[in-house]
Amino acid sequence: MPGRHGDIPVVGLDLEATTFGLMFKVTSATPAGADGGYEQMERNLEALTALLGTRHRLMKLRYQAGSLVRVADVTITATSEPEVNTGAATTRLTAVVEVPGALWRDEIESTWLGAPNQLAQAVTTLAGSTGPIVDALVRFTGPAVQPSIGDVATGGWVLHAGGLLTGERLLIDCGRMQAAKVTTDTWDLAAGMDITGQIDTIGPGSQYRWLHLTPALAVSDPFSRAVLISTSATSTTIASQVEIRAKRAYL
Repeated sequence: MPGRHGDIPVVGLDLEATTFGLMFKVTSATPAGADGGYEQMERNLEALTALLGTRHRLMKLRYQAGSLVRVADVTITATSEPEVNTGAATTRLTAVVEVPGALWRDEIESTWLGAPNQLAQAVTTLAGSTGPIVDALVRFTGPAVQPSIGDVATGGWVLHAGGLLTGERLLIDCGRMQAAKVTTDTWDLAAGMDITGQIDTIGPGSQYRWLHLTPALAVSDPFSRAVLISTSATSTTIASQVEIRAKRAYL
């Protein structure tokens, strides 16, 4: 660009897949906890290499430190040759793991309940996330006219130009970019009428993505990260509400 030094800054880029190494130590312990000698160590090594050799599906990797639990779908991209210690009947090997989706997630999803027409609401169940949540399920409960929801951090919005009667619900699957209108208390889009074509999106990247719930630092405290959303609708009553069902995401 004429008259500008350096690179042109680009924001809103998607995350790249992450890769890291895992080191395994294989011992001679039997399933009952006894010492099975060198032969049992070989059997244990075969069981591990069979697990690491899975190629027909993604593997679920689980990390736990006390009450902190994170899970990610991973694939094994490479493994080292086993380093065998014959005398001690142990083996060491390293596996290179890739997280295609880039993010770690909570093990269990949570549901948040909010107001259908309010700015900058904190989604308390998603507090503490460090990465964007791209696959949230959003549910508006009527009555509501032109319900919409936006992410404060990114400025992205999802809007429905129609209305909801009392007892009707609008389901928005942000990950699959699908929407449906249902008349029962369900989160299943297949149980209702598809209205994906009636959904509009605005904001950065809205031409190829729906709502990305993005955490930001809260009150300048790095240990307090909040996801803020704004909602808008008219003709609402005390029965009207918005809900978000999702798992937190971590870099």
